[in-house]
Amino acid sequence: MENLSAAVLNLFGTLSSHACLFLSSLLSGEVFTPSGSGLTLAFALGMAGYGNIAEGVMTNVRRWHGKIEDRFTAVNNLVNIITANQPAWPIPADLLTQLTGKRDDLQSLIHLCRTSHASPADRALRNSLLKSTVSLCLIQVKIWAYAEFSAGVLTADDVHLLGFLLPGEIGGRRSRTEATNIVAEVKVKVINEDFIRVVIDRSAGENAALTAHGWPYGVRNALIVITSADGKTEVYRRMTTRLHNKIRMPDGSHGKQFIIKASFLKHVDDEPHFGNAPTFSMPLTTEDLVVALSRQHHEGYEAQLREEIERQRQLIEQLSAQLNAQKD
Repeated sequence: MENLSAAVLNLFGTLSSHACLFLSSLLSGEVFTPSGSGLTLAFALGMAGYGNIAEGVMTNVRRWHGKIEDRFTAVNNLVNIITANQPAWPIPADLLTQLTGKRDDLQSLIHLCRTSHASPADRALRNSLLKSTVSLCLIQVKIWAYAEFSAGVLTADDVHLLGFLLPGEIGGRRSRTEATNIVAEVKVKVINEDFIRVVIDRSAGENAALTAHGWPYGVRNALIVITSADGKTEVYRRMTTRLHNKIRMPDGSHGKQFIIKASFLKHVDDEPHFGNAPTFSMPLTTEDLVVALSRQHHEGYEAQLREEIERQRQLIEQLSAQLNAQKD
């Protein structure tokens, strides 16, 4: 444990004395024991009772794990806030310089990668720099902020402004997210007499400004419903997590028409909002044609037999009538 503590402290050698003391106590376990120093014990006690964090704070916290623009916004906000509070916030000068330099380089790369002049190497450099910058913020800067909070220099609101939660804090919003209202566009292709391939995509109108198709953010489920051509009889209803789906149609589908529709769902019990509803037909096989011809022949024979029986019945009635007339 001593070797681990020395290695970690050496890694964060640029931090302030408060941060080093805090990190040292944390690694030794004193922060969780009554025998810890007054500084770390006060930090531990200061964490008790925090909860129900405002959604605005949680929005800043979530940016660290969002898309490229979200993570850069988190970095930029952090650098701007720290810079605006100098020299009241005693962050090590070399750490602030490193943060500012990485932020500026990252901003230039992000602007470059938005243009058509960016190369794959530029994008790879952007991704690498973004990852290292976010890591710097979430490790070294966060430890510095926690240490200054324990020393009474930063308040809980200051830590929140930087995009960090204090240990033990949880987000105040625990209700489930709202259902999505993004409409799905379903595309169907008949593979053979038994299988179809279904692709569930965002509708063309919502994708007009996007570079690639796909599912909306936060959506993991889609509901596929197939009905008969009249829309009354449901023959298939299933949840899927896939963009591309191969579906086996139920028995008796050969030669019939069907309607298919789909809906994106954030939660499996959401009310579905269906988009387009294309119609498709399942083909007949050779066996189906043979059976159909046999059925037609059989039905024709039965019709002829019924006609002959009816003709014989009428003839018998006529003969009976004639015999009765002769007796009279």
